[in-house]
Formats: sequence, structure tokens, C-alpha cells
Amino acid sequence: MAVWFTADSHFGHGGIIAMCERPFRNVLDMDEALIANWNARVRPGDMVWHLGDFAMGHDAETCREIFGRLNGTKFLIKGNHDDEKVTSLPWARPPEKLVEISQDATRLVLCHYPMRAWRGSMGKTVHLHGHTHRLIPDTTLSCDVGVDSWGYAPVRVADVKARLAKVTLDVEERRELKRKG
Repeated sequence: MAVWFTADSHFGHGGIIAMCERPFRNVLDMDEALIANWNARVRPGDMVWHLGDFAMGHDAETCREIFGRLNGTKFLIKGNHDDEKVTSLPWARPPEKLVEISQDATRLVLCHYPMRAWRGSMGKTVHLHGHTHRLIPDTTLSCDVGVDSWGYAPVRVADVKARLAKVTLDVEERRELKRKG
């Protein structure tokens, strides 16, 4: 069983195509590509943490239909666009705003929003988030796992760690300590 992370799919949100320069002709094209990309990686027995903004613009029935087509056991970290039609989907557990887990020997803090500091940010805890659609840079311990940052597909911790190994921008707390010290 693999564990995957993603955010900001925005199923049904036509405006996100132009706003984020997504390479899709229309909402149907985008939705179908996101579903295909998800299912190309995620197997039925895998787990997926969706870090917010699952859908926006579709009615409840269409949200349920899309949800049902996606492989894996799905968990939601609630985003700013996740209303009742999203939060009432059959997630593996009730949607939360922030979760701390360990995966592949890595401590993780999961939240839709990027944070300046989190429990473990002075150590080795990695913060995964969405919301910014690749508008802010990753740091040595924080990464945007949204679809706009990862080829419109979910990613694993190993993918994140490989990307962060190349980042030189340290987290803010560490930068400030170095500046003062």
C-alpha cells in the first residue's frame, strides 16, 4: 500500500484553468485528466491525503461521481473551497484542518495552508500544503503538493523529499535564528 498526497484539484472550477494556466480546454477536459492522472498512480488499496480544495463548481451528485471514480482510500484536509458537498463525501474519516502523521520514517504536518512555523519546523518535520498553486517557493521543510506543482497528479513522500533535497531556502524560524546568531 502506497500513501499519496495532493491538493487543489478544483474539480469543476472553470476559472482555475486560466488563473493557474492549466493546459486544459475546459472543465470536462481538466476533470478527466486529473482523474486519469490520479488513477495512473494510485492503486485501489492505496491511501490518498487530499490537502484541500477538492472541488468547486460541481453539484453534489457530480462531486460524488468524481469521488467514486478515484482510486484509493481518501482523506481530506479541509481547504477554503471545500463546502458541504465536498466535506460530506465518504472520506475515510471526518475532514480535518490539520493533521500530524508519520510516513516513510518522516514526520509530516498536513494543512491546506502554508505555514511559517509548525511543530517540528526547527527539527526535521516536513510540512505539506496546498493553496498557493506554486506561487510561493518550497523551503527545506515545506512543500506545495498541489496538482499545479506536480504535473496534475498525486505524489509520495519520496518524491517530496527528493525535491526538498535540492532546495536551499531554509524555513523562516531557522533563517531568523541564523540571522541573529
